[in-house]
Amino acid sequence: MEPASNHLVADLEEPSGTRARRMIRRTWALLRAVWGDVDVDADLVVRRRASGAEVIRTPADVGDPHYLLETVRRDLETKSVDEFVREWRLVD
Repeated sequence: MEPASNHLVADLEEPSGTRARRMIRRTWALLRAVWGDVDVDADLVVRRRASGAEVIRTPADVGDPHYLLETVRRDLETKSVDEFVREWRLVD
């Protein structure tokens, strides 16, 4: 089995959307930070290594975004592309 990490890469990126939507998300993230909640407003993005095309984009707004990123990267190392996409498409 060839690992998905040979073809896909994951990272946290600034949220997509319109300017107004991004502003709302940033404001909400600031409020959550004041309350001691998650202080990172980001999307988890999985891209194809060869083309940079997005395969998956989802808000990283549940729990710690860095933990989510570590989990995705671990899965990229241990699953095939088909297995990875099949499992993580449920998040999308």
